Amino acid sequence: MSFQDVGRPGARPPQRRTQPSGSGGYSSAPSSGGSGGAFSSAAAGGGGGGGGDAGGGRANVVEVHFDSNITRVDLASSVISIKSDDNEDDTTNNGERGPYDLIVGCDGANSIVRNALQTHSPPNTFSYTQRKLLPGCFKVARAAKMPPLMDPESVGLLLPESKSLGITAFVEPTVEGGACVLFAGKLSNNTDEATTSSSAEGDGDGEEEADNLGSILFPPPDSKEGSGSPLSDMETIKKLITDQFPLLEGTPGMEDMVQQLLSQRTSVADSVKCNIYSSNYDSTATAICGDAAHATGGVSGQGCNSALVDSATLADCLTQHYQTSNFSTDTVQSAKRAMLHQVVSSYSQKAVPEGHALYDLSFGNDGKTLPIFRNVKAILSNAVDALFGGKFGIGKKPLQTLLASSSSPFVDIRREREKYYVEDFPSDEDFRGELDKLYDIE
Repeated sequence: MSFQDVGRPGARPPQRRTQPSGSGGYSSAPSSGGSGGAFSSAAAGGGGGGGGDAGGGRANVVEVHFDSNITRVDLASSVISIKSDDNEDDTTNNGERGPYDLIVGCDGANSIVRNALQTHSPPNTFSYTQRKLLPGCFKVARAAKMPPLMDPESVGLLLPESKSLGITAFVEPTVEGGACVLFAGKLSNNTDEATTSSSAEGDGDGEEEADNLGSILFPPPDSKEGSGSPLSDMETIKKLITDQFPLLEGTPGMEDMVQQLLSQRTSVADSVKCNIYSSNYDSTATAICGDAAHATGGVSGQGCNSALVDSATLADCLTQHYQTSNFSTDTVQSAKRAMLHQVVSSYSQKAVPEGHALYDLSFGNDGKTLPIFRNVKAILSNAVDALFGGKFGIGKKPLQTLLASSSSPFVDIRREREKYYVEDFPSDEDFRGELDKLYDIE
């Protein structure tokens, strides 16, 4: 797909409506050789694009690599290194691919592209914060078929039978009738206490069973893979799961699901906040999208959707600023470079306010406390919103409802809720001024 084909000039990016699962790998378009209007691009962790020629023609130059990881990004030489699914570095050019005119990092909270941005940015310009959202954690397992007791075409949220368990299961249909099950909970501190004695017979206390299941599923992340629990009886563990989540009863391939859960390290969600989402002019034109730029660890339920909005925003910027008709034979390379840097800086100007607004909406005051009177007023206002939800003209829709159902930008929602925050949200002019100052954007 050509970047020029995506997006509509002047159109507002589509807002948050979907929750698809992500996939590994990267896509790339080989170097254009400096002719015409084509540009080469690499998109780590997601879709990329090639380019058409100066006359408006298009070439199918996008190359997609599945089950591959980016191991290094060099923004000085415009190359990337990859590792394929056989865990061996790609032997082509010592594992290097490129050079590329544009690099887009969609590679998650532990982004290698973001780290490269920090490395290749001038001092006191690009910065970010990243933290683990303890004690929250998760594991994912796949099943060959949807649980027979559940709707095969709907996403389901399963709550445990024991309230003390603190684990939920999200079941999502996949292609060819399969299912993806995400178990989310809290880290266990009792990995040595899991036993099979009472659970195997089904006559143990329900709270003990819940404690056992929590210890089995979520040992500390630094535990060795495959050694998260001393339990070795597959049937016992399967019973613990189905006792707490009865709708999973009879799921084909349940034993394989259990094995997947036991063999995984516990994953802990991260939050990420960056002050800018693009490179400066001295290095390869680079942008970061989604969790690489603004991760909230699933707190708001808007991670995938906000990444899609980032992609649409970047596509609009490419459509607006990458104009092949402006090329001349003598200035192709310099014109491409200038326009692509204008693309990523324009993208950053538009996307940073949205990312910061989502972060605020997800974490509130992030440890800061409102003055007593404002705090009491905010608590009462939230209670009214939760009780009436805007019905009969009383209160407003709760925040989570707004995020899930509104087409309003995050920035607008954040500013409408100014009374709940210690610090005022910056104006559009403030954002532009700060970003201009960071990279001296024209």
